[in-house]
Amino acid sequence: MNRTGWTTVLAGGLGLALLGWFLIANVLPGGAGTDKLADPVTLRIAAGSELDDILCAGGTSRAEESTGTPVHCKPSKLVKRLKEETNVDLEPEFIGTLEAVDAIVADPDRYDAAWFASDDYLRLALAAKGTDDLTSSDPIMRSPVVLGVHHDVATRLGWTDDTPVSWEEIARRSADGELGFLMTSPASSNSGLSTLAGVATAFDAEPPLQSEDVDVVQEDVRQLFSGQLGRAASSGWLSDMFGENPTAYDAIFNYESELLALAEQVEDLDIVYPSDGTTEATYPVTLIDAGKQKAYETAVAWLRTAQVQEELSEASGRRPGRTGVEPSPGVPDNDVKTLPLPDDLGTIDELIFTYFDEFAPKTRTTYLLDTSASMDEIKMNQLRRAFEGLAGDDTSISGQFKRFRKGERLTVYTYADEARPLGSVVVADQPERDEALGDLIDRVGELSGDGGTAYYDAIDAAYAGIKASPEEGATTSIVLMTDGEQNGGQSYAQLSKKYEAAYRDLGVPLYVVLVGDAATSDEASIEQLVGFAEHTGGRDVVAEDAADLRKIFQEIRDYQ
Repeated sequence: MNRTGWTTVLAGGLGLALLGWFLIANVLPGGAGTDKLADPVTLRIAAGSELDDILCAGGTSRAEESTGTPVHCKPSKLVKRLKEETNVDLEPEFIGTLEAVDAIVADPDRYDAAWFASDDYLRLALAAKGTDDLTSSDPIMRSPVVLGVHHDVATRLGWTDDTPVSWEEIARRSADGELGFLMTSPASSNSGLSTLAGVATAFDAEPPLQSEDVDVVQEDVRQLFSGQLGRAASSGWLSDMFGENPTAYDAIFNYESELLALAEQVEDLDIVYPSDGTTEATYPVTLIDAGKQKAYETAVAWLRTAQVQEELSEASGRRPGRTGVEPSPGVPDNDVKTLPLPDDLGTIDELIFTYFDEFAPKTRTTYLLDTSASMDEIKMNQLRRAFEGLAGDDTSISGQFKRFRKGERLTVYTYADEARPLGSVVVADQPERDEALGDLIDRVGELSGDGGTAYYDAIDAAYAGIKASPEEGATTSIVLMTDGEQNGGQSYAQLSKKYEAAYRDLGVPLYVVLVGDAATSDEASIEQLVGFAEHTGGRDVVAEDAADLRKIFQEIRDYQ
């Protein structure tokens, strides 16, 4: 063929290539040329907190996330651009997955769409309620749930140089005491549920896992969780726990994207991909209000354009959801075998219940309840309702997993001018049938407010009691509830000195529930209390309305 002929062929080939690119980019679904709606439409989105990296300007603060109400934020540049180019305005409200399911079941008009790491539980729960006509997009992003391991630990275990590491190997090392890890709570976070479902599915002979298989794989799965050292309600908080005290843990189960970000803070963190497969977050957008179908399709098409997919990968550290788009530099592109999640709601629920009843470390909690004069009858009633909810009175989808469990030790002190023990009980039966627990809750219900607020005395009493009677193998924590500032008893300086000398080595975190005026106070005493809680490895949670106490007490359960 002469030079002219080759030129013609090349020109023709280039023309076809350009035509193909034009069709992909501007005509075919997921291309760059998405339609712009004639009129603006707002999509109210129930969103997972980890999506704040792409939906919010500057993300959301941990302080905002520790409130009793869902979190909103200022829109990111990407959200603003979506609105400019499509006339679709995303308004995310950050909320836990199971809490969102509760909200949507109770009020289908609350949200127009949902955007979580996975919509599997949402779909199954709504289908069980007779709503099975949800529309879900193709994946927007992808991130497998994997294991981050300190390099020296990986070297010791022989998990370097691309050595295949199976779930069986991970479980065995955990059972032998060679691997201590963190994981989010499967009752609130998709990464925790995915880890639980992943290991159970890996041990199942014929996945997907069915209800009758849970007992069969129970002993194998138990081995893995014998190495669990702690948990949190969200993937972000879990990464913070690991990053703030990395030498306390060998490893962490989390999304690949979270581990990539964590590796920038913690040196020599290896990522281990279970060789027999793992679950994967695909971040689909799920339509709830059929009346917003056009706006939903427009937003999804825009999010799946090649340009936006590349931007999402760069901003989030996640893999693109659309095939053929290269991930951002630094984001892995290795093939990961994915395992199917259970496709039955009953199986997932049984798996979560089995985790808390059989696998999770038993908990020991000391509650410190403010009974000062500012605790009026309304607050006391809400306090009782919070304990009743934990004892089984709350039958909501999220509440059913947060109740007290058989074998837990609960100790309650009240404090005003001084701290006084109210009672202690080990839950011996299902909480709703446990008479001793019922009697303790009745005593909580009979409390009334009088006197000052000596919460440092109460904290001292709680730590002293734990030190005098330690329980090996129990996850121990203290929960203090207050609606006011310190105005009696020992000082912050006195308690801090005593804590460093006598209590710090206990490793017991303090969680502070700020109610009413304490929730909005900027007084130094409240800031000191919150700082002390953070120093112990705990945190504060805010209930501006006493009616939020039930939800707040449940939220803390995700960290215990």
